[in-house]
Formats: sequence, C-alpha cells, structure tokens
Amino acid sequence: MTEKIKKKSFFRSCPDTEVYDLLKGQCAQGSLSADLFVQFMHTLDPDTADRIEEAEKTADRKRETLIYYVENTFITPVSRHYLFNLSRVIDDLTDEIKDLKDFIQFFDYRPTPKNIEMAEINRDSIHILEESVGAWISSDDDRFWKGMIRIKKNENKVKRLFWENIREIEGEDSIRDIISSREFCRDLNSLANKTGKVADRLGDLRIKSIK
Repeated sequence: MTEKIKKKSFFRSCPDTEVYDLLKGQCAQGSLSADLFVQFMHTLDPDTADRIEEAEKTADRKRETLIYYVENTFITPVSRHYLFNLSRVIDDLTDEIKDLKDFIQFFDYRPTPKNIEMAEINRDSIHILEESVGAWISSDDDRFWKGMIRIKKNENKVKRLFWENIREIEGEDSIRDIISSREFCRDLNSLANKTGKVADRLGDLRIKSIK
C-alpha cells in the first residue's frame, strides 16, 4: 500500500478526500478496537484479546501509510503539522485500548458493570469520530459538529462514572482490589479524555480547512 501511494502522490497536489479517507480509515480501526474491547470485557476470551493486539498493529500501519502519503505530497489541504498531530492522537486510542486489555489479563481483573458502561460510552464516541470524518468528507457540517458535541458530552458521562466508581471502591476490603479497580477506572477515563482530544483536534482542523 505504501509503495503504491509513493508512486501515485510524489510531488503532486493532494485531493482533500484522499487525506480524509485515510483519517477515516484510522478512525475505523479505532472503532474496531473499541468493539473488540467491549466484547472482551464481557467474555474475557483470549481469541478476542489476540484480535485487539492485531487491531493495534493494523492501526500503526494505517498511521504509517497516512504519514508517508502526507510527507510525499506536494500540497495538502491543511498543514502537515496538523495532520500529523491528528493522526497521532487517533492512534493513541488503539494504544490505550490495548493497554486496558493488557491490564485485565496481567492482573486477572474482572470488569464491573460500571466499567463496562464506561467502555461502551467510549466505544460509542469512537464510532462517532469515524462517522464525523465521513460527514466532513460529504460536506455535512451539521452532522459533523453534532458529532463533536456528542463526544464531549460522552466524555463528561465517563468522568461522572469514574467518580462513582471511586466512591464505590472505597468500600472494598482488599488493598489490592482498591488499587487495581482505581487504576483501571482511571485508564477508562483516560480513554474518554483521549477521545475528547481527538474531537478537539478534529474540530480545529475542520475550522482551519475552511476556504
């Protein structure tokens, strides 16, 4: 794929949709990872864990493809700097999901119903990111900005669930359980924050792309 892009795009202008299609592909990989993670939290199935690992590696390759494409294109619709930064924060989502999966396996952690609820909200937000990039491609600004607002609202929902989890954890008897539960909840909240950061960067980029 990278070689094809190299031959196709070196020293030429870049149609807007090609860059945004690559960004949408990155978001789609995040959506897949989020779906698999919610499934894994319910089942703790090792095969699903392996699929999360592979999804994270695929996400890295998608980012490499986008970076190579942008670096070897003469004119891009917006600054390369902004595209690189956006691509990086999107990639952070699959990294965080893999880390959460690793935590469950390493500590033999059993997700609580509230943990799963937090993960499901995060999954929904990552899907909205993918849908919003699609709305950008189709010039549907109304749907794009509504998506950004929904993601920020979801970020606040996860934060409140995080607080509720912390309050419930205080009643645990085992110090180990308190620490592991707190850390896992914090990482789920971090995923929500990172998704919100992608929405912020995406909104900034949308404004900068207005001609």
